[in-house]
Amino acid sequence: MKITAISYNHEHEFRGLGDLYLPENAEQKTPVLLIHGGGWGAMDKQGVRGIAEFLCGELGHPVYNINYRLCVNDPWPACGDDCLEAANFLLNSDLPEFSILNRKKIFVMGGSAGGHLALMTGLRLPPEKISGIVSISGIASIIPDYEMFPDRYRSLLGKEPDSSSLAELEPAQFLKKNSPPILLTHDYDDNVVPQICPVRFMESAKQKGLSPESYFYRKEETGFSHRIWIPESSPHKLYRDIELEIGKFLEKYN
Repeated sequence: MKITAISYNHEHEFRGLGDLYLPENAEQKTPVLLIHGGGWGAMDKQGVRGIAEFLCGELGHPVYNINYRLCVNDPWPACGDDCLEAANFLLNSDLPEFSILNRKKIFVMGGSAGGHLALMTGLRLPPEKISGIVSISGIASIIPDYEMFPDRYRSLLGKEPDSSSLAELEPAQFLKKNSPPILLTHDYDDNVVPQICPVRFMESAKQKGLSPESYFYRKEETGFSHRIWIPESSPHKLYRDIELEIGKFLEKYN
């Protein structure tokens, strides 16, 4: 069952909405907060509808698939604040639609810029509230991505980036010894977000005694692409091997 347009922030209208996907026996699996990509400045929850349907329909997890304010109108930290608010809404809302869920913990998942937001959200919430974080082709480390695509950060920040403002965006700064489990998936030849981003994040985690899980792969595709979507799938559907890695991770930490 899908319940559309549940608002976690009425002031943001469309950008404060999320769709709740409810499987049978919804109380048995940990809910997932799902965050779309789009370079922080484009797209909405429909872009990851195929992931939501997989998580709910095949894996049996409730999913709250959200919009958030885009940086073209509301620079950082608006999108980061929205994702934190949506996570707390999923954890604590007293709406009857959420009352049947087992909300002791949640997973946080996103792709591309949504992967960055998933890390920033899951690592800033109390660790005991997060079962795990999944970043699909995410911007897991800022500096190597900024070096390739500086215009993204002018848009995200609404100003010329400097070292201080970029440092505020780094997910690794929030890593702790008791941080939740993390899965990073990435194509070696991703030319939207360079694969050095998750590698740098894992190096930072290792320095803090943590060992995030990873799944690196190579898809033979051309063009500007993350190489995660099955061609011509509608809604966009992840390649099966990526789905399987995500499924194993969620099952392990549910």
